[in-house]
Amino acid sequence: MTTPSSNLLLGGLAGFAAAVVAAVAWGAISAATSYQIGFMAIGVGLLVAYAVRIAGGGHDRRFGYVSAAMSLLGCVLGNFFATCAFFAAHDRIDVLTALAALVPHFATVMRESFRPMDLLFYAIGAYFGYKYAIVPLRARVAPPSA
Repeated sequence: MTTPSSNLLLGGLAGFAAAVVAAVAWGAISAATSYQIGFMAIGVGLLVAYAVRIAGGGHDRRFGYVSAAMSLLGCVLGNFFATCAFFAAHDRIDVLTALAALVPHFATVMRESFRPMDLLFYAIGAYFGYKYAIVPLRARVAPPSA
């Protein structure tokens, strides 16, 4: 439902920021564990949906679509940042140096590191982003006074 105070653009910008933060966390956790955990996509979707809902102030399908798109972006970036971290560890270089070296080759890196299972996790991230951006928040009920 869209309220007079809802702002889809602000929700989208907050979703983008949340997607980048979640992607960095995905890359950092992958680097720390030396394992890429696909279920991070759920966290990406939840974080993005929360950011879109809170900043945007609405919960209709438009907010869900924006949240799903930003969640998908966060998952793709998370995979990319994880690949950069693995590259940096393999070549014993700084992660930011690896990132700077690989950004111009983004499409090639993603194509070479792609696994079919990635599609499942991208879909899960987008689903959680959509679902939790459109679910109405429950009204807070004050506790009964004594």
